[in-house]
Amino acid sequence: MTTRILNGDCRAVLPTLPAGSVHCVVTSPPYFGLRSYLPEGHPDKALEIGSEATPDAFVAALVEVFREVRRVLRDDGTLWLNIGDSYSTHAAGKVADPMKKSTLAGVKNATIANRAASERTDAEKRGGIPEKNLLGIPWLLAFALRADGWYLRRDIIWSKPNPMPESVEDRPSSAHEYLFLLTKRPSYFYDGTAIVEDAVSDHPSGNGFKRDARLSYKDANGARGSDKQWSNVGGTRASRSVWTIATQPYSGAHFATMAPKLAERCILAGTSERGACPACGAPWRRLVAKERTFEANTVRAGNEPRGKHGDRHQGGGETKDIRRGPVVHATTTGWAPGCTCPEQPPVPCVVLDPFGGAGTTGLVADRLQRDAVLIELNPASGDLARNRVLAAAPLLAKVV
Repeated sequence: MTTRILNGDCRAVLPTLPAGSVHCVVTSPPYFGLRSYLPEGHPDKALEIGSEATPDAFVAALVEVFREVRRVLRDDGTLWLNIGDSYSTHAAGKVADPMKKSTLAGVKNATIANRAASERTDAEKRGGIPEKNLLGIPWLLAFALRADGWYLRRDIIWSKPNPMPESVEDRPSSAHEYLFLLTKRPSYFYDGTAIVEDAVSDHPSGNGFKRDARLSYKDANGARGSDKQWSNVGGTRASRSVWTIATQPYSGAHFATMAPKLAERCILAGTSERGACPACGAPWRRLVAKERTFEANTVRAGNEPRGKHGDRHQGGGETKDIRRGPVVHATTTGWAPGCTCPEQPPVPCVVLDPFGGAGTTGLVADRLQRDAVLIELNPASGDLARNRVLAAAPLLAKVV
């Protein structure tokens, strides 16, 4: 697998990439008014995305970036966009970190407004939004991208079981961020089977109570029924819109890195495990057979028109518990080309991150046997990403 790391402002680098050359985009742009990733004196510091004077200016800058991303993305491709929120504060030229303020202690260059911005009034710096308001950056951006031509297909809640603590006493602490699935067309490549979840109920069945024996509920073994509770339904289900994924610490010199498990789900769903056509780039598609299973001697009346035990009877699946109904199994039976080109051995799909940072997208893409293109403004972060990818697979990874 090959990971390309391109240093520079993504607004300048993206136009150099061929149209329709990537299958999937997984990225987390800098958050608004939070911190700078460039050293003092860097010529691009004043233009760094996230340092804009107002939320509207920040969103406009990202719309410009993703307009060019749309050109680079294949028509059947997907964009997975992770974005966090910020609060409006009275501090000159600065918007509060949604995480604990103390985490910024000792971090140089945390305030990223340039001198011109610092001369504006507080109201101008906040875009007219009063202090202590949540800015709503994720949805401002999502609606702006939809207005610019993207299809807003799904909002996903990234639920963090280990969120950063906050020193706040007048509101709940933050424990989630948004992830948006956006596409260029109504139809696109999406491998839902690659990210199915275990079918588990969020609450146990029944109330744990078993009735005393009575004539109508009694057989040779005594009272029928069970007081056993369960939550594991059996089989799998389609991925839900809440993903509970723990953040993962990283000791490298980078303030915030995307959780690898978050990037993994996006890449699995947005690219083909089998690869793509080397001629036209169309991803191979998974062939799936679905089957419902039923258990013998555990029948009851039901709505299954044709179960194992005949019309309108169904069993309890592999669990042998008739309350659970049939269990659905999805099995991959093979792969098929997504085009009509003369069949050739597939090549890896390509994943793009225009805000490469510490290289998590490239790291995960390489592990999943996909190629990656990372764009990073800070050369030091680009070196960090290169070292991470190579360290994870020293004999196999190729970074250029």
